[in-house]
Amino acid sequence: MQDIDLIIKDVPAVVGVAARHIQSGKSFFNKADEVFFTASTLKIPVIFELYRQVDKGIVNPMQRIIVEDYDKSPGSGVLKDLTEGINPTIYDLATLMIIISDNTATDIIYKIIGKDNIHSTLLNLNLKNTFIPMTCKELLYSMYGVNTNNIYEGIEIVKDRLDKGEIVLSSDALAEDKSDVSSPNDMIKLMEIIYEKKILTEKSSNIILDIMYRQQSKTIIPYFLAPDIKTFHKTGGVTSVRCDVGIVNGKSGPYSIAIMAKDVQDHKNIDLYLAKISEALYNFFN
Repeated sequence: MQDIDLIIKDVPAVVGVAARHIQSGKSFFNKADEVFFTASTLKIPVIFELYRQVDKGIVNPMQRIIVEDYDKSPGSGVLKDLTEGINPTIYDLATLMIIISDNTATDIIYKIIGKDNIHSTLLNLNLKNTFIPMTCKELLYSMYGVNTNNIYEGIEIVKDRLDKGEIVLSSDALAEDKSDVSSPNDMIKLMEIIYEKKILTEKSSNIILDIMYRQQSKTIIPYFLAPDIKTFHKTGGVTSVRCDVGIVNGKSGPYSIAIMAKDVQDHKNIDLYLAKISEALYNFFN
């Protein structure tokens, strides 16, 4: 316990951590109920709500969606760089949303499932610190002060200002009462609901976990873990924010884990700092 506290103390950021061994209940918490910006970990509540609607017969995951230029969003992903008119399924979009954090895919799904439905589901799950009022495009345009109707101009402005770390400190994106936020405790609760198949059907839960297992960014939770340790997770990051949330199948059994950081001072090395927390938690549970 003390070792984990010391590792957290060394991180040049405000860090929240929640982790719980699913079978034994053994746990570790640090600022676990404090509000943190989600960055792209917002995509976990989004995929949960998507598959809740799939289970209800509201959404067909095999429906194909034509991606138009006006659908495109700046930041991470590949759809913004592809030819207009590409025709992926909703399942394809969900996969891109998680494994490469595609913002265009996310915003299309967000529009399909509806902001109000996401909010209602989060309330029903009693995730009191989690609010997802902004799409990826809204978040990035707000944070980097973008005001244009030309998506390609917007993409370039975001890229340039993100690279330079030029953010609008007074933006809604950086206001905890207006932005996409959660807490480490809320995030592990949501991951446990998915992993234990408590609300979604077994099929939908397994699809989400399979997609999260194929996450391509492995620089935090799984970074120091042995290759045979199976991890289902989603990373998130934007200027001054870095997160990773998931389930780790440790040798002693699975545990939920959420590591969330804000006010990050060392952007270059933050993943390494947070990966050391993950390694310490693995040792704690095993």
